Amino acid sequence: MNRKKEYAEMARLGCILCRQNGIETTDTPTEIHHVRRYGGSRDSAEAIPLCAYHHRLGNSSYHSLGAKGFTKYWGISPEQLIEKTKELLNE
Repeated sequence: MNRKKEYAEMARLGCILCRQNGIETTDTPTEIHHVRRYGGSRDSAEAIPLCAYHHRLGNSSYHSLGAKGFTKYWGISPEQLIEKTKELLNE
């Protein structure tokens, strides 16, 4: 599957963190967050769908907290969200 199609499928899932917190809606616009590891490139990074609030707007967003802070605040790591996203895509 090419990346553009993969991202479109992810976006249709809605925010993976909202889902994790019991809010299952797919009508909120979703942004694709690239989970980079060890300075890797965006093109090779795995990705997760997040709403704007969880991605970059809120005080508890990924970009506000950073990877470690996000994991501590939400109690789930980006890697776990990647796995949950993959599970949902394979249903």
